[in-house]
Amino acid sequence: MTAFDEAWDVVKADTGMWDEIYAPLYQIFGGRGKNTVRNAIPLDFMQTKDLPVERHFQGREPQSMGHIDEIMEDILEHGMMGRDSHWWHRGRKDMKEARAEFDRNAAHETHPGNVSIPNIGYSKYSDEGWNVSEGNHRVAALRRLGAPHIPVYASSSGWGRTKPYSAELPLGENMRRWMGLNEDPDALDDYGITASLGRRGMPVPPSFMFGRELVPGMGKLVPDLPEGLSGEGMPLNETRIGQGWWGEGNDPTGGYGHWQRNPTWKIVRED
Repeated sequence: MTAFDEAWDVVKADTGMWDEIYAPLYQIFGGRGKNTVRNAIPLDFMQTKDLPVERHFQGREPQSMGHIDEIMEDILEHGMMGRDSHWWHRGRKDMKEARAEFDRNAAHETHPGNVSIPNIGYSKYSDEGWNVSEGNHRVAALRRLGAPHIPVYASSSGWGRTKPYSAELPLGENMRRWMGLNEDPDALDDYGITASLGRRGMPVPPSFMFGRELVPGMGKLVPDLPEGLSGEGMPLNETRIGQGWWGEGNDPTGGYGHWQRNPTWKIVRED
């Protein structure tokens, strides 16, 4: 056992340490599903045990574990995406510039991009399965550190199937509906929510994708829609307020269309 392993055994005894490690994520994203910057990905979490094997060359171990060791040490020293972490000064940025970038994100003047936390990729337009599409090294590092849950978001991926849906983690009913899996494909256009979840790769929280609480006590994220509107009522085709040459309107208040342009999420606690 190395000195690092011995020190880590001591650290793991601190049950509140993961709140501290993940605290910078809440600063950057403003909370789970709360980042209001346009095109920002939603912060959510999954239990580590539920994540499939990392995609390192078809499931094999990465060629070098040194990089993963570096990520582990960076996470322990600075927290996940902490102000002085490698994430901000990668690309040879100096520390002053890196800290300024963190501060802009923490002030929600911008967002850290779609590779800032690991990404679950689901098979577009099908219920074949899902995988760890982006952030495999970070997932491996967090898994080796014994993280009970890992920050993730979901979007469509063309990488193929790694893990099929199961009775324990089925595709959520609203997600299935939004993907158009229960519809005649010829009845769906190329501009609605189904197209957004498919070819446009719209990011969604995994707890919405699976339609359930994924980490005990955290609740699940659902669309934060105006009163009277619901995820179950989301039009699958392009939203239209009134009737026109295209046919009848499907979004009389405009609330669904506004949400699709600026998606936000709220936490619902399960009984």
